[in-house]
Amino acid sequence: MSSNTFNILFVCSGNSCRTPMAEGLMKSKISVRFKSAVQVRSAGTLGINGNPATDFAIITAGKLGANISRHRSQGVTEKLVKESDLILAMAAEHKDFLNQHYPEIRENVFLLRSFACDPKEKINQDIADPIGGPLEHYRQCGELINSELQRILPSLNRLIKEKLN
Repeated sequence: MSSNTFNILFVCSGNSCRTPMAEGLMKSKISVRFKSAVQVRSAGTLGINGNPATDFAIITAGKLGANISRHRSQGVTEKLVKESDLILAMAAEHKDFLNQHYPEIRENVFLLRSFACDPKEKINQDIADPIGGPLEHYRQCGELINSELQRILPSLNRLIKEKLN
């Protein structure tokens, strides 16, 4: 982990729906004063490399203010994980995968919906995969991701300030 950069990694299965939307939306929300000091990336546990985000993910992210048309999928790697200050997983299976394969980074891995809140507040902390579903499923998924990112921004800004100061 670089001391002058705060690295955020979003993790899902194929890195073609949820995490490209999360990556693009987070990049659009990062404060101007932190933009050069924060790196946001995404990856998938299935290890698929080079695929674009799905058309519906691109449409949904665009309607929410993020252009992910140039996204290409990548698999989770040891390098990505070890460079990350914060890893936000879309579902429990992704968090479990990371904790099993990279136990040394366990304290940096959270479910997006449980980060910076009391986990008891959420009954279902997973963000469902819209892959193969209609545009409406993507819209619901994108809106949930967007609202969760907005919710965690104050805590994230504090973490970034702590690391960079």
